[in-house]
Amino acid sequence: KTEGGLGSRTSPIAPPLFQSRGRRGTSATMYASRWLTLVLSQFVMVSSGTLYLFPVYSPMLKSRLDLTQEEVNFVGSAAHFGAFFSVFGGFFYDAFGPRATLTLGGALKLGGLLTMALTIQGVAPQSHRFAAFCAWVFGTGCSTSLTASLGANYATFKDHNLHGRLVGLILAFFGLSSGILSLVYDVFFTSPVSFVYFLALFAGGMDLFAATLVGSPKNLALPDDEPEGRGLPLGGVGPAPTGTVARLFGAADHDAKLTRGLTLCGAVAIHVAVSALLIQSAGGVAAVTIACLLVTVALMTAQSWSLLGGGGRVAFRRNEMAQVDPRLHAANKAALEGVGPAKLPFLLDFWLFFIAMMLGIGAGVTVVNNLSQMVSAYPTLEPDAAATSRSLMKLLACTNTLGRLASGSLSDKLAHKVGRVHFTVYLLALMAVGQFILAAHLGGESAPLFGLVVGVFVVGWAFGALFWATPLLVMELFGPKNFGANRGLVGLSPAIGGYVMSTLVAGRVYAASAGSDNDCDAGAACYGRAWVFNAFAVVGATGMMWWLARRRARGRGMGPIT
Repeated sequence: KTEGGLGSRTSPIAPPLFQSRGRRGTSATMYASRWLTLVLSQFVMVSSGTLYLFPVYSPMLKSRLDLTQEEVNFVGSAAHFGAFFSVFGGFFYDAFGPRATLTLGGALKLGGLLTMALTIQGVAPQSHRFAAFCAWVFGTGCSTSLTASLGANYATFKDHNLHGRLVGLILAFFGLSSGILSLVYDVFFTSPVSFVYFLALFAGGMDLFAATLVGSPKNLALPDDEPEGRGLPLGGVGPAPTGTVARLFGAADHDAKLTRGLTLCGAVAIHVAVSALLIQSAGGVAAVTIACLLVTVALMTAQSWSLLGGGGRVAFRRNEMAQVDPRLHAANKAALEGVGPAKLPFLLDFWLFFIAMMLGIGAGVTVVNNLSQMVSAYPTLEPDAAATSRSLMKLLACTNTLGRLASGSLSDKLAHKVGRVHFTVYLLALMAVGQFILAAHLGGESAPLFGLVVGVFVVGWAFGALFWATPLLVMELFGPKNFGANRGLVGLSPAIGGYVMSTLVAGRVYAASAGSDNDCDAGAACYGRAWVFNAFAVVGATGMMWWLARRRARGRGMGPIT
């Protein structure tokens, strides 16, 4: 009901139905609307995707600490271990909600990256084990913030038909982060150490800021009469947009807003890839690099505005939130279906999913961790190896992002024909193709860049798509009740895969061809056998996921191991 007559948009403020115990906030405390929650989550993912910037500072880490490639890969794998294995972050989120979890994630990122910079600079202990600990702390912060972002958006967007695109959009910025921030490095930095200090402040600060707005207490919810789709401008003040501006930034339903958000995010990804080509062909001219960064900022602003525009209020005070009966909240949570993390190891479905993702995503982690050394292994590319590896990083960020966006949209469209588990079979097959392309060594020793570009393109796309699939399949296979803890436990699979396939296999294959200085310049021989191993391993992963899809189709899913 409204007061003030027909068409009034004001609602009476009802007294609290249930008094909270203790001081949980004041009337001045602000809570983000669903669209502001999504936009802030996107920027939290940009701060979390700094995980993929390891190739920027790994060469200096290797030289300063005099590490072998296996030891460098151990540091990189430690970061991914923290990022994927997030059981603690999942339990923390289930207990304390998104605000406290984002605060914890931001603090871990800040601490981990600061100590990593001090290690490279020579102030902190000069040990690859200590560097790996710093990387693990930072990676754990990334996974903790990811869990909070996904959980907060699941809570505000309750239509399951939107979740494929919603998760695709959020995770797209995780993959896009390295491309955006490598442009920042190209414009403002020459020292990797200074850049790591910047990453610490940016990644930690972004999460701590988002923690002041994202999420709400269990006894509060966003108002039911949020002015969704009423043609209001941002903030509900001023004239409503018209014409082309209205189509891009005006009122729209959830489906249309997500579609234009996905489209503009794709535009950002394509621009990042084109920027890599332009900067490379221009020889790193400052004017070209700055122009590329400015266009990136403009596209990011437009993408955020496309989600926020036309929705009216973007934040609500505590006394404007709807009251929720805590007993009803507890009853709803108890009624949710699903299996807890203690029971997962006794399910055949869990092990099929776990091992398939371990091999599939682990193969992608191998490329991410070794990108700089893959370039410098070729004598023809070594003179400009740093710039070339950053260009490939931008390409990886672009295809990583497009893989997540495309998978989210296509999966939602095909949901009535192809289940998400079956859809993931094709994603794993694509990763196998990418590994075979790298093993085939297209272009030969004389023109190795062609093979690297094609391989990184395919692997990046498949890696992003598999990263998108993981949280959705956790929800679909094991239910929403213990999503945070279950996602953290499943995250151990790519953490193990990254260590085995990147650190042990690729690191030792590289070391076998390296000289006394721990550097390999033998071209394709530096990683050739690793790519072959990865390719056949992912073929096996594809078969496991196909078996899981068949079990689901026959109604045998979630049964005990027999």
